[in-house]
Amino acid sequence: MKLKVYSQANCKYCENIKKTLEENKYEFEMVEIDDNREEWNQLTRIVGLGMTPTIKFGDEVWVPSRDFRGPEELITRLKYFQDYPPSPINEDEKLEIVMNGMKNIAMSLNNLGMQLSNIHQKVNQLVTPPTLPDEKETKKPVVEETTN
Repeated sequence: MKLKVYSQANCKYCENIKKTLEENKYEFEMVEIDDNREEWNQLTRIVGLGMTPTIKFGDEVWVPSRDFRGPEELITRLKYFQDYPPSPINEDEKLEIVMNGMKNIAMSLNNLGMQLSNIHQKVNQLVTPPTLPDEKETKKPVVEETTN
């Protein structure tokens, strides 16, 4: 499968990925995003993230931090997909992928809401409201005015 690495000038992470791919004898095409804006813009519009180094392996697009956390993890991922190449995706599968993505987002937002609720409860337990003195203690004796 064809391997492309989208990078940008002065990106140390891109250089580390390139070095690791070369050390592991992978053939790849380096695509400088500054020189290929149209291709880069089209890719980021589809993926939804514009981070380098972005890796395109066949129909797969992998973004750092989301799909791999370092060069070694990228190599592991590449080896897996070389050993077990995915079949081409048909239109029904594309729709299913989008639907599953939406379900995953909804589930993540629900989990986030539950976590925020738990945090809110714990903060409320840590912050005790000030106690009001007993009403009996606050009542002052009533002094009646006398008239002369």
